[in-house]
Amino acid sequence: MPRILIIDDDQAVRFTIQAILQREGYEVVCASDGDQGLRALERVNPHLIITDIIMPNKEGLATIMEIRAHDTKTPIIAMSGGGRTGNMDFLKMAETIGANEVLPKPFERDHLTAAVRRLLAD
Repeated sequence: MPRILIIDDDQAVRFTIQAILQREGYEVVCASDGDQGLRALERVNPHLIITDIIMPNKEGLATIMEIRAHDTKTPIIAMSGGGRTGNMDFLKMAETIGANEVLPKPFERDHLTAAVRRLLAD
């Protein structure tokens, strides 16, 4: 069973994504920020990582860069609703530094599950 690591500071988002992916048959591990996500990464060795971009402590772009410094193979989905920091395109930046797919929040369940299936099929 593929393991997926979800990194998001919003508990409701984590819970929703976890429920969707567990219904699809995936094992899911959750973390509430990039620091926790990086620690979980070492423990659970996920087949896929889904991370938010705007989070406290260690935000998603720094998390992706740190993952890619040690692991170029595990697929990453970056997601973001934008935040209050102006018109920077965080998702484009995430792709530039190593995210395989991006999802703007809010996203449809089908978009999430299709992206997960695509990346796990490679």
